[in-house]
Amino acid sequence: MNRNEAVDLDFSIPRRQSYAAILMIAYRLYKVLIRQLFPFLLVVLFGGSSKKGDMLMYIAGAVALFGGIYSIISFFKYYFYIKSDKLIVKKGVFKRSTLEIPFDRIQSINFEQNLLHRLFNVVKLNMDTAGSAGSELQLNALNHQMASALSAHILENRSTERAAITSEGAAIQKERSHKEVIFHLTIPQLLKVGVTANHLRSGGLIIFFFFWIWDNLTEMGLDVEERMEDYVPTEELLAASLIAIGAVMVLFVIVAFVISLIRTVLKYYDLKMYRQSDDGFVVESGLLNRREHAAKDTKIQLMTWSQNLLQNWGSIYQMKLNQASSQAVNDKRALQVAGMTAQNLDQVERYLFKERIDELGEVARYGVHSYYRYKKIFWRTVFFVPLIGGLYFMEKQTFLICVVVLYLIMLISAHLSYKKKTYALSDNLLLITGGTWGSSATKMLLHKMQSVRLLQTPFQRRRGLASLVLHTASGALRIPDIAYEQCLTLKNYLLYRVESSQEEWL
Repeated sequence: MNRNEAVDLDFSIPRRQSYAAILMIAYRLYKVLIRQLFPFLLVVLFGGSSKKGDMLMYIAGAVALFGGIYSIISFFKYYFYIKSDKLIVKKGVFKRSTLEIPFDRIQSINFEQNLLHRLFNVVKLNMDTAGSAGSELQLNALNHQMASALSAHILENRSTERAAITSEGAAIQKERSHKEVIFHLTIPQLLKVGVTANHLRSGGLIIFFFFWIWDNLTEMGLDVEERMEDYVPTEELLAASLIAIGAVMVLFVIVAFVISLIRTVLKYYDLKMYRQSDDGFVVESGLLNRREHAAKDTKIQLMTWSQNLLQNWGSIYQMKLNQASSQAVNDKRALQVAGMTAQNLDQVERYLFKERIDELGEVARYGVHSYYRYKKIFWRTVFFVPLIGGLYFMEKQTFLICVVVLYLIMLISAHLSYKKKTYALSDNLLLITGGTWGSSATKMLLHKMQSVRLLQTPFQRRRGLASLVLHTASGALRIPDIAYEQCLTLKNYLLYRVESSQEEWL
């Protein structure tokens, strides 16, 4: 049976998960047990006892036996059923508990498959619930037919059909013929995404790790610089230090590149973006952990696209569609697509904003006050100058050179950030741009706003400036450091649009 077809099951009868759930329960339990017992195991291993090998075997055997028995009992004690438009879950080994979730409180349903799920041909069903403070209900292992049937039953039997409660699972249930592939990340494009990824983020700690090793070798008496000073002139010693720094940087780039490439392949392998029945999007991706997420147009609050410097040269974009959520906003709630072209972005925009798409081309873009730049420069100077001074007096030449270069880079980035920070406002759309070495832009329909706040610090007040914060159901946008009168005018206009709009924000 096709995974997109839902079978008719009677969920009023208590049901258990697939037997593969025993392995999922055991895996999570063993992780907790090993984490808790790790300090004790270290004491046993390095405690000097002649029988430590036997003790470790006994401990490992006891943990394995306890985990296996507990997982089996937990599996048979865990079952779910539906009663009066509620999903009821009963679970617990030592302490029994009953969880009742009304259908209308379920914010989203999505399917997930890691390598173990694929091996046993099951899926994990995640249900995000309103007011759960970030927690969610997970059915760890269901066969495809049961997962599809459960998701479809919940969606079809809600007492209200609010567009606000859109389900990733619902989108997956619809027939494949209703989907239109609007973007597919091929293998060459995937490699391009990996090559142009943010390598500093992937390997930022690597270079500090090398410096930490160097510093520890120095403390152990292996100070190469001091020993070389007795034999090598200062000019040659400086040149040798620069060569060493260059070698470390090259190694850093290589390692960071490999890490970025691996992360990209694992996350975005075989990424596909569909247009679902002309009212939403479905995104599926992943190599070992395959995920499918969806959102309707009405639930999408913000559209953001960005480029770092390498992506700019490669003419590709990273796009994120932020959905409404009653929980803390995070990337898990957003649809993320990598490797898109300008044409792909334009196509998504035309689906989302329709006839309003060309409005922003007719309006002017405004920048922020130069105070935005000076503020960044000031705080970066406050951080770096004492650090540079300390390294100079401690004669840490290698660290000093790196920190000075980093400080100069941060000053340049402050200026670039100021130049790229702009905003534009039309009758129906707001656009905010930013970035430093790359660029980013966020676009929003005005009727999606929930509230507007004007903020003014004492430093802004002295300069006649203020900042505007726009709150949506998926997070906040900020227009920083603009003239107070202009900020007040924008606030009044946006509040008027929020109050007078008859369009649904969800």
